[in-house]
Amino acid sequence: MSEIRFGFADNVITPELNGNFLDGYGFRLSPAESIRDDLHAKAMAVLSGDVTHLIFSIDLIGLTEYTYGLVAGNISAGTGVPKERIALSFIHTHSAPAVGTLADVSVNMDYIAYVADRCIDAAKRAVSRAVPCSVMTAVLPEELKHIKNRRGRDPIDRRIKAAAFRDADGELKGVICSASCHAVINTKPAVSADWLSVLNRVSTDGVPYLFLQGRGADINPTMGEDLDDETLIETLGSELADPVVSFAHSGSGEGFKPAEGKVRSLYEYVTVPMKPLGDMSAMDAKIKAAENEYFSAADPVDRHFALRELQYQRQRREMQRKGETQDLTVPMQYFAVGDSLLFCFVPFEMMTLVGDHIEGSAADKGWRADQIYALGYSNYVNGYLSSKEEFPFGGYEVSGAAHWYGVSETCAESADAVIGWFDKNTAKR
Repeated sequence: MSEIRFGFADNVITPELNGNFLDGYGFRLSPAESIRDDLHAKAMAVLSGDVTHLIFSIDLIGLTEYTYGLVAGNISAGTGVPKERIALSFIHTHSAPAVGTLADVSVNMDYIAYVADRCIDAAKRAVSRAVPCSVMTAVLPEELKHIKNRRGRDPIDRRIKAAAFRDADGELKGVICSASCHAVINTKPAVSADWLSVLNRVSTDGVPYLFLQGRGADINPTMGEDLDDETLIETLGSELADPVVSFAHSGSGEGFKPAEGKVRSLYEYVTVPMKPLGDMSAMDAKIKAAENEYFSAADPVDRHFALRELQYQRQRREMQRKGETQDLTVPMQYFAVGDSLLFCFVPFEMMTLVGDHIEGSAADKGWRADQIYALGYSNYVNGYLSSKEEFPFGGYEVSGAAHWYGVSETCAESADAVIGWFDKNTAKR
């Protein structure tokens, strides 16, 4: 069997304070004022024969289809790796420069291009460093404690997954890890990787630690012990970083197994059904109500919120006038690294039960839980993705959030199309 080679690199992507607006909160009406901690872009190159795959962990909230086209297109042009073999994973911090995920927030496209440049640089170093590695994977015994399902529901994934990579001399070359939680503790107008800044302090260009965000769409940090923001960032961040570092450095190589075989991957555009637009009179009524709310709002923040809703309703009405639907065609992607690792890249803000279904399907095909990485916030984000079990409970994640993204609302069948694609394509062999 052929050996699989791995290489890693880490670059800082912290912006200058030159008017960059931050993404993630609708109430921000002014640019960032300070930098709390550095943002990073980390690369893992996976080489099988003469074929290269690239996985990036990037400290941004996510991308839109438009900004994804710039970043992925530039990385492909700069590295020679086709876009179909490049996967972008975002930590979903709400304290990084705006990338377009919130409708009508100012985006600095030169900064987005700079991020792509730094990814290209990291990718080239990662490829040049690629060597055969043994891999150790685990679902760690420790869990994230300071998190909650913000919908008041039971589904929650507290697990921490990790994989460590060592070369033939036993030297640690890189680490990946995954968990599920919104990075929303820092609400100040300050650039930050939020609670994942603790892992960034561990990561170096010599031994990068890549975080791959899982099914965190309905999971938030919790202030259960009445911790202030800075203490909670350090506490939750350490709940992830400390056990991952301990795992990566544990033992004398016991548990590490050579990664062999081929890297199989698929990148395919899939149509995902979304909520029907409804009849014209109902939509006209929604526009009128949004107009009334906007013109009666006095507070600047209230007026800002009302304007977003008005624009959203007018956009949907125009789609209806053109005979369009809300259905989306989005890129679905997976990498299977020999029999060692399976990465499922989901281009939505994925809720817990959706991730559970994808992982359960892969487990039925012979993949172990420690080998499966079901990842939301991948490539670009098309709003929240709720499974059909969530629809009776309604709420922001099921419908309202789409208005802030400026994207289509999901329906009960949306997640089934995504889950079904992975079920069809992720057999172990």
